[in-house]
Amino acid sequence: MNKNRLGALQVAAAAVSWSFAGVLGKSLPWNSFTINGMRSLVAALLLALARGTPKVRLTRGTLLGALGVALTSVLFMAATKLTSSANAIVLQYAMPVFVILFSWLFFGQKPSPRHLVIAAFIMAGVILCSWDGLTGGNPLGDGLAILSAVTFSLVFFCARMPGADPRDYSYLGMVLCAPFALNAFFDPAVSLRQPLHWLIALGLGVCLAGGYFFISKSMSNVSPISAALLANLEPILNPVWVFLFLGEQPGALTILGSAIVLVTATVYSLLPAREGD
Repeated sequence: MNKNRLGALQVAAAAVSWSFAGVLGKSLPWNSFTINGMRSLVAALLLALARGTPKVRLTRGTLLGALGVALTSVLFMAATKLTSSANAIVLQYAMPVFVILFSWLFFGQKPSPRHLVIAAFIMAGVILCSWDGLTGGNPLGDGLAILSAVTFSLVFFCARMPGADPRDYSYLGMVLCAPFALNAFFDPAVSLRQPLHWLIALGLGVCLAGGYFFISKSMSNVSPISAALLANLEPILNPVWVFLFLGEQPGALTILGSAIVLVTATVYSLLPAREGD
């Protein structure tokens, strides 16, 4: 298997892992900051085990990437509290636009017509998938969601910075978010008498760690732009699991949008790699 196909599969595995956060999060009554802290704490421990060490090599790229990981989690959680979930996920997954822009500005990598076409199709699919839930939203919440798209783009963009290691900054980003777990002491929904809740929180941490593990692996096989585009499978798979496990029926536009993204991502991953991809 060539590097391009392997990288596409690794990004897809990351998207699948991250996508379970929706159905698990809906099953947990804790507030968003407690959930964020607990899942980050579990993910940090798992990533440290996977790396074989808790130490990181601090470079400019690693610090910026870790900041991107941590801020994305915090901003997205805050955005979902202030605006609709549909608005938050659609605006956050404008992320490939910023990856393309930053790669052009800082690395001189002009977007190819293929990248622009693929990005347009994927964004159209994500918008259709979330159309039924889209509302006027809240200006502050929508603004935070757009900022989370910028910070999320750093997770992909920083992989090509000198001295940056995605494995280091993914782990460090989780460490920065782990202190939010202390919010459990002030969250009335948290109880030691609810073992199922703790198992769900553990599952959230496993999914978060799995996503960053596979994304980190993929960065040596595909370009940041390719990874950013293929990662858009996450918001498409999210409602699929909610439907299968919680019975929330998707609308016709959701099904159409999902099909567009899945077909586009599949075709893109199967096309021969070109220079810069």
